[in-house]
Amino acid sequence: MQTSSQTRATNAPARSNIEPKVAVDAALHSDQSVELQQALTHLTQLVHRPSVTPNDAGCQQYITRILQQVGFSIESFEKQGVSNLIAKIGSGPIRVAFSGHTDVVPAPYPENWSSDPFTLAIDGEKITGRGVADMKGGIAAMLAAFEMVVAHLDFDQFTFYFLITSDEEGEAEFGTQEIIDKLENRGELPHLCIVGEPSSQTVVGDVLKIGRRGSLSGEITIHGQQGHVAYPTNANNAAHKAMTLGSWLSSLSWDEGTKDFPGTHLQITAINTGEWTDNIIPGRCTLQFNVRYSHKVSQEDIVKRINDGLMQLKQLTSDINIEWSRPCLPYLTSAENIESHHFANDIESTKLLQGFDLIVEAEKAIFSEVSIFPRLSVSGGTSDGRFISNKGAQVVELGLPNHSIHKTNEHIHKQDLLSLTKIYKRLLLNMMTK
Repeated sequence: MQTSSQTRATNAPARSNIEPKVAVDAALHSDQSVELQQALTHLTQLVHRPSVTPNDAGCQQYITRILQQVGFSIESFEKQGVSNLIAKIGSGPIRVAFSGHTDVVPAPYPENWSSDPFTLAIDGEKITGRGVADMKGGIAAMLAAFEMVVAHLDFDQFTFYFLITSDEEGEAEFGTQEIIDKLENRGELPHLCIVGEPSSQTVVGDVLKIGRRGSLSGEITIHGQQGHVAYPTNANNAAHKAMTLGSWLSSLSWDEGTKDFPGTHLQITAINTGEWTDNIIPGRCTLQFNVRYSHKVSQEDIVKRINDGLMQLKQLTSDINIEWSRPCLPYLTSAENIESHHFANDIESTKLLQGFDLIVEAEKAIFSEVSIFPRLSVSGGTSDGRFISNKGAQVVELGLPNHSIHKTNEHIHKQDLLSLTKIYKRLLLNMMTK
């Protein structure tokens, strides 16, 4: 079931008449204490809403209120219990999106936390709370950045979007994918997208993610014949066959990847014979595995290779079944993305963006604010960036450090929140001078 509502802000600020370079310089040199306080205000409001997947818990209502105050029109819709938000401002041919999620993983055993996980706790430089890094901190930083630069953005040349869902930590079936489908149907796919996932490692800006590996899981069921361990000739041990099958799977060779993109690998994740008893030969065994794969390999290639191998291995047993699940496509950003067929009829924006490289612009913004050249990476799990990149957009993931995500006492530091806010500001304003 899907519900939808739209509201349009009427108080959009007029763009500054100051020369672009002067306006950018003025906006970049605002008071750092104000920048940090604005980001902390938003983060406080978001963290105290316990938005465990897929429950948004009112986060998007808060985001809506802030964005309407600076002139965004808002479309909210729900699909299968997932809350989604499309916020839009501007009418220009170049479409720039910020993508994020309000849902967080649970915070079990709150007694093990140093403070209430759903109340922002500040102790000196340390900020603790569920979702501060993944990724309510990223949303708070972009909200604060946009509030501070909105008067200097060119809405005749650019259209800006906030694309927010409450279903990223779960199956991601009814979140960003649904948002992108709506935008595609309207001919409004973003050309450039910043995903606020916690991409950094030690400090903000040390890592910039420019893609992710694909992921595909499989479960193979092997049937034998159960029997007593004292009489193996009267049984057919499914576990032994699973071991042989597992050995074959783990020895498969795949592509080695490239300098910027790790190669494909397969890992056995579980072998299960059911309830264990030490005097029973198992008659049924399941073997589960996951493949993380590069952009050089397709999902179809993986399925065909393993299915063909199983056909040959059926001499072990005539009863092998395989089920595939949780497919996630890989993506890799390059300046050529926007030349894809998705923007074939988008002649004006494609021409304006010719030669524009979001990776380079993100690197410049990071170096300008924190004096770091980021390491480019595609490591980690999957992200919603895949849904956007696979429609032709240039996508980068730029956010807070990820060393404490999903852990007890998830935390960030004030300086990181401030740095991220400043980097987002710099990136937005630099676009105005292109």
